[in-house]
Amino acid sequence: MKAPLNVVAAVIRKEGKVLMASRPADKPPAGWEFPGGKVEPGESLSAALKRELKEELALEITPADEIFQVKTSKITLHFIRAAIKSSSEPEAMESQQWAWVKLDPKAPAGILENDLKFWKFITNTL
Repeated sequence: MKAPLNVVAAVIRKEGKVLMASRPADKPPAGWEFPGGKVEPGESLSAALKRELKEELALEITPADEIFQVKTSKITLHFIRAAIKSSSEPEAMESQQWAWVKLDPKAPAGILENDLKFWKFITNTL
C-alpha cells in the first residue's frame, strides 16, 4: 500500500479574513481551497509551502506552525499558519482565482471537502 501524499496548505489571515484560491482547471477536483500543494520528496513542509505560494500566487511567505491536519487514505493535508512577508497582494500565476474570504461559520460555496473540515475547525475556535 502506497503511503499517503503530503500536501501543505497556507492559513494566511488578514483583517478577519483568510486567503483562499480556486484549483486550476487542469488540476481536479474543482473548487476553493487554502493555497498550497504537494510536498516534494526530501522537502520540508515549510519549504514546500514557501515554494508553492511563490509558484501559484507570487507570494513570499514566512511559515509558522502546523495548526490542523486532515488524513485520508490518499493524502495527509497539513494546514500551516503563515504570514506574507510584504504588503503585496497575491497574483494568480496558474490562471486560478484567489480571494480574501471572511471567516464565518457558513463556509464559502464550492470549498473542497478536506478544506471544509479545517474551515469548521477554525470557525469554531475563533
